[in-house]
Amino acid sequence: MLELYLDPDSFRKLAQFKNKKCAVGLKPMLLFAGTPFESPVTNEYTLAKSFFTDFFKGEPADKVDVEGLHAREEVDGEETKPSIHLRVYLIRTKRSGQKLPRVEVEEMGPRMDFRVGRVKEADESMLKEALRKARTSAERPKKNISTDIVGDKMGRIHLGKQDLKELQTRKMKGLKRSRDVEDSEGDEDVEDVISEDEAEAPPKKSKKKE
Repeated sequence: MLELYLDPDSFRKLAQFKNKKCAVGLKPMLLFAGTPFESPVTNEYTLAKSFFTDFFKGEPADKVDVEGLHAREEVDGEETKPSIHLRVYLIRTKRSGQKLPRVEVEEMGPRMDFRVGRVKEADESMLKEALRKARTSAERPKKNISTDIVGDKMGRIHLGKQDLKELQTRKMKGLKRSRDVEDSEGDEDVEDVISEDEAEAPPKKSKKKE
């Protein structure tokens, strides 16, 4: 458990920055600046680094388009017991006359400063069990079978073209008659309807010649 206190004086919402925002769904670049985040021993700042990494990582991706990098999440901490400063910047690429573009950053919000509160580290055996991953690399990949991050096996089944003529249906007495009999009965019904209409039609009156 990691408790962070938000500084209300320095907090600024996203709407308070009157500039362009990045699109939804783009992957941000994460930057942790400061020696407290690089400690080889687990402490409150390495826990904060793990927390923010999990919070902003999003969906896993094998490749990332450079043109899609439009945001940078920066977390700073420089003092002995520093506050954690979270800043979000919009990345702008401009022409430089060379192969590589000129890169500029502009703060787009939100802006947050945190002070570390209570810290409760997980039990070592429990943490090891929680971080355990399914063994997928050693297994030989099988066609149409995959394993998710939890370790559940998922498969895809492809059905061939089915012959509906051989489809077994519920046998009822009313369905035992052949299709030809049904078609002939349908024709007779049509003829009966036509004859009834003709019979009900009033006779035409003939004009008498004077």
